Amino acid sequence: MNAKTILITGANRGIGLETARQLADAGHQIIVGVRNADKLQPTIDQLVKFGVDAEQVSGVQIDLNDSASITAAGKTIADQHPDLGVLINNAGISGDMQKPALETTIPEYQETLNVNLFGTMRVTEAMLPVLLKNRGQIVNLTGPFSATKWYNPAAYRVSKIALNAWSQPLAVDIENQKLPISILGIFPGGVSTDINNHRQGPYMKTTEDAAGLILRILKDGKRHNGDIIGPDGTVISKVE
Repeated sequence: MNAKTILITGANRGIGLETARQLADAGHQIIVGVRNADKLQPTIDQLVKFGVDAEQVSGVQIDLNDSASITAAGKTIADQHPDLGVLINNAGISGDMQKPALETTIPEYQETLNVNLFGTMRVTEAMLPVLLKNRGQIVNLTGPFSATKWYNPAAYRVSKIALNAWSQPLAVDIENQKLPISILGIFPGGVSTDINNHRQGPYMKTTEDAAGLILRILKDGKRHNGDIIGPDGTVISKVE
């Protein structure tokens, strides 16, 4: 990964915040994307408290449920960060992770899809002109295609499967049109964060472990266009 400037959405907590910290430690310029403007400076301050150089981090307000916010963020990035090379689509919502599929309502499915799928699509579209110019990379934090009995948040899972289903056709278009970008999905596995009430168990990772996986994939020298990469770093689905 040659890119120096990286935008991470949902970077004020959990995996996003830790990924920002580790990427900054690796020498990258970080743009933290947060939903609420009043969390921008506290997020930057937190990273500085972690030891990040204040000159390495800046922020942008971006709400995946607000098209105007996404458009404005795209303009800000184009104007202030024309060297953006990597977009990490980390922001998302969980929905009710305890609700069985048959009890989850259509509006609840729509709510997670609006943010985790359509919001991510809009962010990607807004950043695409800069990423194309810089031969950039799009990274979606996602989930597996298959279900597991031990952890089955219906609305959340549907939204992430849909995100995978969008990412791979986009990867095909990138190849067919010979576009100078790539897109991949990373499923870090179960990660203990506030989105799942800090769930614990033998399959749960720390945010440090999840961010470390993301960094290893970004730095492995492979393009990964169309790949969905699983918790152990292996490709669990690819474009044939």
